[in-house]
Amino acid sequence: MNPAFFQRIENILHTERIDVYRRDGADYAITLSRYLLNMALSESLYPALQFAEIALRNAIHQTLTTRCGTDAWYDSPLARLSTWQQDNVTEAKDALRKRRKALTPGRIVAELTFGFWTAFFNNWHARTGIGSYLAKNAFPHAPAAEQYQSKLDRRWLEIRDLRNRVFHHERIIHWRDLDVRHDQILQVITWISPELHEMASVLDRFTAIRQAGLAPWLNKLHRYWPNPARLPTTADAKPAIAMIPEAFNATNGAETPFGRRWGGDVFHLAPDHLAALQAGQTLALDVQNEYVTFLQCAESAKLEPAIKAKLRGLDYGG
Repeated sequence: MNPAFFQRIENILHTERIDVYRRDGADYAITLSRYLLNMALSESLYPALQFAEIALRNAIHQTLTTRCGTDAWYDSPLARLSTWQQDNVTEAKDALRKRRKALTPGRIVAELTFGFWTAFFNNWHARTGIGSYLAKNAFPHAPAAEQYQSKLDRRWLEIRDLRNRVFHHERIIHWRDLDVRHDQILQVITWISPELHEMASVLDRFTAIRQAGLAPWLNKLHRYWPNPARLPTTADAKPAIAMIPEAFNATNGAETPFGRRWGGDVFHLAPDHLAALQAGQTLALDVQNEYVTFLQCAESAKLEPAIKAKLRGLDYGG
């Protein structure tokens, strides 16, 4: 990657924020790729986190409305709010007044912080009994073994921690349990609403981005901002096509006939593909959803129909 371009990017993003991605001495491209992957993972977690937060808020709102007999339950002594939660309600009302909004239950509920909702499962509400009440009634689809205030407290504290890190653009790619936490978010959505879980799962892109890793970002950086010092000249340019006699391990950073490269796909050609090439057709290869490579057979390499028929009977692995 172009070091001068990276330096300008680092200056605007701030060295301290970039440094956490190169503590192992990673080069420019790896460092920035980690930063971009972290950004993509955070973005991919947003839908599930948003669904989880809204589902929790509305499930508690509906449950306490039934308990207190009013949708303004936050003003009812039956809700048994902690002093901190009461202050949170006051702040929400004040914020609405400043914006000249009516103090309707819907607006007040939406104004309350995520911490307000997760606090219903802390030690205060373990003593008031509200935590256990909500655990049984706000999560109707949870297994009985999970409908405990203490378990939900731990679950929501972990979700809130991840949410805060994602929303504040902090590093999460180094978390070894990130996949587990992602699964737990989707699971708790199921406990509130299986239908919402279905939608969250369909929209979810976390697993695909996690599995793709750094390769897509390295490819983009090397392609769009190459290091001028490493660009081949006309004199030392290598052929665009090389034949490799043995099976090739196409892993990231592998030494290829064209030098060390990142990413790439392995395409396995079936007999029909080979026959199409021999017939003068073109194969279009979609490389990592990024660009297209076209394969064509040289005119002199086209085969007679009898040989094409033999090709169709062979088993080609690639």
